[in-house]
Amino acid sequence: MTSSPPTSTEGAAPARPLADRWKDLRRRARFHLVACLSTWIQRQPVTAIPRLRRLLLKVFPLVFHREARRAAELLPAEFAGRREEILRGMAVNQVMNLLEIMFYEKLLAARPDYVRLEGTAILERARQEGRGSIILSGHFGNWELTAYSLVRAGVPLHVIARPQAINQMTEFMNGFRQRRGVKVLMANNLSESLKILHQGLTVGIVSDLDARERGYRVPFFGRDASFYPTPVILSVRGNAPLIPVFGERQPDGSHVVRVGEPVAWERGESMTDRVRKYAACYEEAIRRRPDLWVWFHERYAFAHLGRAA
Repeated sequence: MTSSPPTSTEGAAPARPLADRWKDLRRRARFHLVACLSTWIQRQPVTAIPRLRRLLLKVFPLVFHREARRAAELLPAEFAGRREEILRGMAVNQVMNLLEIMFYEKLLAARPDYVRLEGTAILERARQEGRGSIILSGHFGNWELTAYSLVRAGVPLHVIARPQAINQMTEFMNGFRQRRGVKVLMANNLSESLKILHQGLTVGIVSDLDARERGYRVPFFGRDASFYPTPVILSVRGNAPLIPVFGERQPDGSHVVRVGEPVAWERGESMTDRVRKYAACYEEAIRRRPDLWVWFHERYAFAHLGRAA
């Protein structure tokens, strides 16, 4: 009997930890669930939304139980008295976001004023001055509908999109954006964004995720959090106003997208000061409607990695 020669492992990639492989499996399973639901949902009439909403609200706690638990842990103490109301509202908002992305054209056909814009004169003012604009939004309300609606209103919008955990989900979401006229710039595309701004066009950025060591440490609901400097860099280098824009879901289910006044920069401010100013825009919107923000994004665990000055 002869033994088999030993298999060489030289140069092979190290095996991934079991926890990482399990997380990746969960993400892929979740994507396939969403993709299958999407195909089925888009075949339904718009009148099916209430029934689908009830169905998905039953599924949400099962599929997103870890996220729901994290949201409860991360909710600031100032909202403790409304904890259950806010977390329930967050789940409803997430479910409706998914349905609205799928039913966007059908919803508008049934109700043309489903999304209403306020303050667009602020964007027009920048256009008349021959400058580009930066839309500062967040994972608040239905941020996808906010982008679609700006394009529908005639704003030539390019958005900086962060890759999802798996490529299939990135392609899935970008497909909806591009279909509705939103041009997608993948993350870390600073130079391309500046070119667009110098052409007098508009760049949208969602900058409320944890920046870790690439960010600056500023207060967020009474605790330190790390925020990206990208909105400030684009605004200063692109000579473009940083304009906060947030869509709020209304009691009747429709949306009002509010365009705010640009964030004002003062001469001699540090980067930390400027990051603190735009982070305050998030606090203001979230305090107004805490049920519309995605509380399960980890914002504090890696704050110590952010730069302090």
